[in-house]
Amino acid sequence: MFRRRGNIWVWIIGIPVILGAVAHWGFYYFVKSRIDAFILENAPRAAIHYGDLDTSLGGRIILSRVEIAPTGFDQSIDVRLIHLQGPDVFSYLFRHLPWIGKEGPPDFLTLDMRDLLLDISGDKAAALDEAFARANPAAAANRDICKPLGSASFRQLQELGVEKLRGNVRMGYRHIPQSQKLYLDLQGEFQEMQKTSLSLELNNVPELDMRKTMGVALANLKLTYYTSPDFGHRIAAYCGEKRGLEAEQYSELLADQTLRMVNREGILLGYGLTWALKNYLKNRGELSIELSPPRPLGLVSLMNLSRSELAEKLGLQLAINGQAVTDLYFSVHESAPLPWKPAGKSEQKIVKPRIRYRWEYQNIPLGGLSSYLGHKVRIRTADGVLHEGRLAGTGGKHVSIEKKVSGGKFVAHLSPANIRSIQVRVKIKEHIE
Repeated sequence: MFRRRGNIWVWIIGIPVILGAVAHWGFYYFVKSRIDAFILENAPRAAIHYGDLDTSLGGRIILSRVEIAPTGFDQSIDVRLIHLQGPDVFSYLFRHLPWIGKEGPPDFLTLDMRDLLLDISGDKAAALDEAFARANPAAAANRDICKPLGSASFRQLQELGVEKLRGNVRMGYRHIPQSQKLYLDLQGEFQEMQKTSLSLELNNVPELDMRKTMGVALANLKLTYYTSPDFGHRIAAYCGEKRGLEAEQYSELLADQTLRMVNREGILLGYGLTWALKNYLKNRGELSIELSPPRPLGLVSLMNLSRSELAEKLGLQLAINGQAVTDLYFSVHESAPLPWKPAGKSEQKIVKPRIRYRWEYQNIPLGGLSSYLGHKVRIRTADGVLHEGRLAGTGGKHVSIEKKVSGGKFVAHLSPANIRSIQVRVKIKEHIE
C-alpha cells in the first residue's frame, strides 16, 4: 500500500515537471529560430550577432552581448543586454487557439536595451560621419550642433570631449481591452548628456488593429527632454568660441535665431513662451511639454481644430526645470501649415461627407471566424471544393455552414484541419466626395 501511494506522488509531481521542462525547451528553440530568421532577413541592412539567449515560461526573453553593425559602417553598436517581456507562454498559446483566442499582438510588451556602446574615439568619428553622409545625404546636411534644432556630428561630439557614446533605450505598450485604453511609453538616454521620454494615453482603442482607429481619442501626451546643464554649457562654449563669442552670448544668439526660424514658419510666440525658450537655451536642464485635453480629443475633432483653439482644446502645459509657464499665448498665421491640414488653406466650414455602404467578401484567418456567425461565407477545403452558405457554428470540432438546396436547407460540417481559405461577406463604409 505504501509503495502504491509513493508511485502516485511520483506521477503527480513528476508529470508537471516533465511537461514544464518540455514546454521550456520548446519555447527556447521556438524563440531562437525566430531570432535567427530575423537576423537572416535583415542581413542586407545590418550584421547582427549575439552571445547568449535565455528564456522563461513567464514570457521573458533575454539576449546578451549583442553586436549590431549597419551596412556601410565599420563600427558596431554593442548592447550588453536586450530584455523583451511579454505575457507568459501559456497565455500566448491560449490566445492563439482556434475558436478561443484571436490573432494579433499581445496586450502588453516591453523592450529594454541596456548599456548601448558606440566607440567614436580616434579616427572612428570621422569614419562614422562619412558613412552616415553616404547613407543619409539629406540628414547629414543638418548635422551641426551649433545650428537651431541641429544635431551633433560624431566629430563634434569628439571635440566636446566625448570618446564613447553610452545609452539605454526602453519602449513598451499596454492595452486594456475592458476599458479600451492604450498606454505607450518610450525612453532613451545618452548618459551624462541627454534624456528623452514620451508617454501617450489613448482612449477608445477596442483592439490593437491599425484599421480600427477612427474612434481613437487622445487622453494625454507628455514629452520630457533633458539636457545636462554641464553638457549644455560645453556646447555653448564650443559654438561660441567658433564665432568669437562668450558662452552666454552664444546662448542669446541661438535663442534669437530659433525665434526667427519659428516666426518664418508663421508662429508668433507670446512673452511667456519667448521667456521659456530663452531660459531653457541658457540654462538647459528639463523641458516638459504636456497635452492634457479637458476632454479626450478624437482624431476627427483634432483634424477640425482651428488655429485659435489649439492651446485650449489640446490642454497645453509647459514647464522649465519644474517651473510651470503660465503665459502660453501664441498665434498661428493662416499661411502656416498645421500637421493635420493642407498648407495654405484658410479655415473653412466643415462639410460632413456623404456615406454609402457596400458588401464584399474579405479573407479572414481561421481563428477569427467565430466573430462572423450568421454571415455569408465562402470556404475552400484542401481538396479544392468551394462551400458557400451562412455560417451556423464554430464550436466543437467542426465548422458548420447552412446551405440552401432545392426544396430546403441542410447544414454541412467541415473539419478545421481540412480548411485552406475563408472569405466572409462584410459591410464596407465608403465616403462619397
